[in-house]
Amino acid sequence: MKRKDALKRFKEGLPFSFKDDAFLEMAFVHRSYLNERGGRGLECNERLEFLGDSVLSTAISHILFKKFPEMVEGELTKLRARLINRRALALLSKDLGLGELLLMGKGERRSGGMDNPAILADTFEALIAAIYLDRGFRTVYSFAEELFSLTIETYVSKPGHFDYKPELQELTQRLYKKTPTYRVVKEEGPAHKKVFYVEAVVAGKVMGKGRAMRKKDAEQLAACEALEKLKSRS
Repeated sequence: MKRKDALKRFKEGLPFSFKDDAFLEMAFVHRSYLNERGGRGLECNERLEFLGDSVLSTAISHILFKKFPEMVEGELTKLRARLINRRALALLSKDLGLGELLLMGKGERRSGGMDNPAILADTFEALIAAIYLDRGFRTVYSFAEELFSLTIETYVSKPGHFDYKPELQELTQRLYKKTPTYRVVKEEGPAHKKVFYVEAVVAGKVMGKGRAMRKKDAEQLAACEALEKLKSRS
């Protein structure tokens, strides 16, 4: 898909419209693009990344503060760190298709820049800043609340669930001499709040199912269910 069409589809999937598309365009300009093309009046997204980091942290902190009045400061800090670390933001950025929208130099693109976790995470933060500058904090808050709501519930209901995949792999290798596989069986919703349904397949059988707004989280939940079933049999 051409970038122009991808950008149009992305904008149509947002729950709001940009008043000034220049902010949105700036969010997707990587420094390497300017280095190769000499600028052409554009500005790279690094300043937006700086701002977006703080705005996103504030929005998520506010959401968690309101949602969990009984949670102490240390727990809130840990939960926020799980939600908005580089790996988490890169996965979210990939699910939103932000890599396809990036303007970057040919060298950076050839070296895998569109899939680089650091670049993807930075691009997500730049997008948050663009929304903040164009529509204000209230829109950022609503957008983040929709985007992270299911993920927050996942972390709270399944603390430490990110350790389930390696544990399942170890168990299945011991029991079946095979590793589990994961497959996306369904996707629902627009890009900004898409839900992934994933199955964990062990020795040819579906042993677990997971549902989350990130594919990796859905895989972990499916792995958790598969682990519980396998352990109950042993």
